[in-house]
Amino acid sequence: MLKKKILVFLFQLNGGGAEKTVVNILNKLDSSKFNIVLVLGNDKNNHYMDLLSENVTVKYLDCGKLRKCLLKLRKTIILEKPDLLFTTMNPNNIMLVVAEFISFRKIPVIVREANNRTQSGTVTVLNKLITKICYNYAAKVISLSHGVKEDLINNFKIKQEKIKVIYNPIDIDYINQIKNEEILDIEINGNEKTIISVGRLEEQKDFTTLIRAFNLVQSQIKSRLLILGKGSQEGSLKKLVTTLNLEEKVIFLGFKENPQKYVKNSDLFALTSKWEGFGHVIVEAMAVGTPVVVTNCNSGPLEIIKNNEYGILSNVEDYVDISNKIINLLKNDVLSAEYSCKGLLRSEDFKSDKIVKEYEEIFLETGG
Repeated sequence: MLKKKILVFLFQLNGGGAEKTVVNILNKLDSSKFNIVLVLGNDKNNHYMDLLSENVTVKYLDCGKLRKCLLKLRKTIILEKPDLLFTTMNPNNIMLVVAEFISFRKIPVIVREANNRTQSGTVTVLNKLITKICYNYAAKVISLSHGVKEDLINNFKIKQEKIKVIYNPIDIDYINQIKNEEILDIEINGNEKTIISVGRLEEQKDFTTLIRAFNLVQSQIKSRLLILGKGSQEGSLKKLVTTLNLEEKVIFLGFKENPQKYVKNSDLFALTSKWEGFGHVIVEAMAVGTPVVVTNCNSGPLEIIKNNEYGILSNVEDYVDISNKIINLLKNDVLSAEYSCKGLLRSEDFKSDKIVKEYEEIFLETGG
């Protein structure tokens, strides 16, 4: 069987969950069936490059901004002559569809919607229209969760038959390899509880609510909060920490290529997002046996946690409720151990090998 050539476009391979998921997918695709060419906007801020398999060919467009990539991307599509085009995240999705359209090559495009975009409150009428046109033009739209699928159908008028729900693949084998690496930049103190959160320091992840919740937690339980990630809100979040006199208790560690070793050595993982597409960091925490408390936001957490079966759901933007859920779990060793075991089992449902087979099927069955 001839290999199918897939051109994958991302503007940057930075520290976000969607980009990490694409790396996971590309690394796990059967190299006897697919040739992968990853096209990046430029060679800056590509934090996950070291994680890429040697089977993936990387090319750069040398564009400073996404909107300047169109003609170079079109040219690359023409030169590479792929059988299939694939990308994720709305701006990349639109860019790739338009580039394919103006290439006049009629190559099937598969786009992956990485978020419940209506929940963000930033979707304009124009963007809704462009998304509707581009996604309905695409051969297939991959949705991270059923909640995201409903958002696409109801609010963007994407044809239901275009959409396939595929959950995020989690590379549990790799996580098991790196989770026990030594931590050198902070001391693990067994005399206090450690709460950890991982994510971009942006409005979506709502670290403001988490810090306010932690302020209540630490007043009752000797504890500290580790925050892994970077983003535009870092300054304002650190200012809030100072205002609450938590400088010694809240530790900002920045972006880490291996967050799992920190999560494994923590007593509880918390995610207080206002909205999600899926929430793969929840499953990654489960995969190292750390119990989770997460907000019941649209769209992914409920589908992962079920009805508090594999972790604890809390109210969105409700720091009192979140603090109560965290305190109850940290004070109950039996319940904590129970959620640790259940989370480990649940994480197996999202194992890369299983999920990537679904991607292989859709790539193979899509014409081109």
